[in-house]
Amino acid sequence: MNRWIWLMAAIVALGFAALGFARHKAIQVISKVAPPTQGASPLGSPAFSPARAEIPAVVAVPIGYGLTFAVVNAPNLATDAVSLSCQGEPAQVDRPLKDACNPYQGDTSCRTVLPVLCSKAGELDLPVGADPALYPSWTRGSLGATQPVMGAVLESVAAASAMCEKELGPSWRMAEFLDAPGAWGMQGQRGLGLTGNNRYWVHAKGKSANCWNSSP
Repeated sequence: MNRWIWLMAAIVALGFAALGFARHKAIQVISKVAPPTQGASPLGSPAFSPARAEIPAVVAVPIGYGLTFAVVNAPNLATDAVSLSCQGEPAQVDRPLKDACNPYQGDTSCRTVLPVLCSKAGELDLPVGADPALYPSWTRGSLGATQPVMGAVLESVAAASAMCEKELGPSWRMAEFLDAPGAWGMQGQRGLGLTGNNRYWVHAKGKSANCWNSSP
């Protein structure tokens, strides 16, 4: 009887020993395939914790205001000339300065969809027989506009100028507040896009009055 008890005990002991040896070999094989890293589980697979998962932060970009001009109704101008200024029509702006545009802080919410006013430099003389007094802000170039775009999409003057060049051709760029001697307005040869009853995005160079750098 005792001999059977000892025999059964020996068989159980051998079983535990074999199981331990097999587990040890399994760990060695897995370790060779994928070496444990810091924070890994005992078998070498990385331990995952939902708390450690990195979620990209969503940064809200504030919507500011941009400078705008509009076409001036000037019937005495030559038919191939156009005039735009702060006081053009329509006059509605969201943040006016002295009832006009605001070249220091921007005047129109960048949520608004408007064309970009574009300029192309040139050496154009005044129209033949024109009264110089009617052209105080003659740019000697051409003025046109892009398709309407939400101001918030304009991330830089370079991006706006790229739109001008793409839609109107080489050498066109976003018009600047100081493109003409009069500053608060500009005149030039009428180009494409200046139709409808719109205001137009204008670059306020050196000022925080553009959709990419103004305060909300």
